[in-house]
Amino acid sequence: MLAAGTDDAHDRIQIDRVHQTCPDQLDWSHHWRDGAEVVLSLARHGADYWLRFPGLADFLLQPHSLRVVVAGDTSTDPNTLEHLLVDQVLPRLLAHLGSLMVHASAVQIGEHHALFIGPSGRGKSTLAALLKRRGHSVLSDDCVQLRTGAQGCEALPTYPSLRLYADSLENVFPGEKATSPVARYSEKLRLALEAPAMGMKAFAVDAMYLLEDPLHSDIDVHIWPSPPSRTCQALLGHSFRLDLADRDGNAAHFARCASVVNKVPTFGLVYPRDFSQSAKLVDTIAQHLSTVTTDASQPRKACTATTTIPSTHMGP
Repeated sequence: MLAAGTDDAHDRIQIDRVHQTCPDQLDWSHHWRDGAEVVLSLARHGADYWLRFPGLADFLLQPHSLRVVVAGDTSTDPNTLEHLLVDQVLPRLLAHLGSLMVHASAVQIGEHHALFIGPSGRGKSTLAALLKRRGHSVLSDDCVQLRTGAQGCEALPTYPSLRLYADSLENVFPGEKATSPVARYSEKLRLALEAPAMGMKAFAVDAMYLLEDPLHSDIDVHIWPSPPSRTCQALLGHSFRLDLADRDGNAAHFARCASVVNKVPTFGLVYPRDFSQSAKLVDTIAQHLSTVTTDASQPRKACTATTTIPSTHMGP
């Protein structure tokens, strides 16, 4: 399903569309907001959960039976339903089942694999697209499943595609027409990509880059070692959760994030938003990644590239 390369039960999540409607008497215990607007609400119903995307769709999640129900006779278009399922519902269900699902793009750069983590609008997709244009493989645009072991940290990609605003699409891939709408509430366009040569398989994570606030950037590209506390904060803030009232689940989620912090070299990254300097940005990231070691006993290098960059807009 979501994590196409897994060999566990999470691969077998059943998705049904039925005329079952959401019960009237539910306690909507948590709301996710975009500014003042509620974009997602959660209600517990016995051992199950309801997720409501106001004005779009309701979903019934049944963790014990590994089932998701698209409820009611919704008129929401297929692109939007697919987006809600793949980018919101399934990551939250997998997180509830014990996976660490992180809001990140994943790119193979040479022989190394990097994750770029940050909030929506910070530029993960545009950065992945710039790397793709230079011949690097985009493994996932929005979400990865992380798991740690004796050998380090592995990531499992979701699906290979890019979601870009029209200005970013035109700057990175001029004239590209093979796109489809992401969702009716988003101006982004989805650009399907060929499956990576390695297939949709787990890969070792060599480094993570936290896309920090570009307002803090000057005319340079800056990469610096991220303190463990900042890395853990970023993973907690940019990973998916379902039941925030589940104290045991919260403790386990924190432990999974802390385990990744101890396994993966992580760096902060800021850069001016200027497409004319994208080659410099890509080269700086590729050069820095080639110097990274996953041996925690070795020093982790900081990197700063200095160049004169005019301040023009690069879309998220």
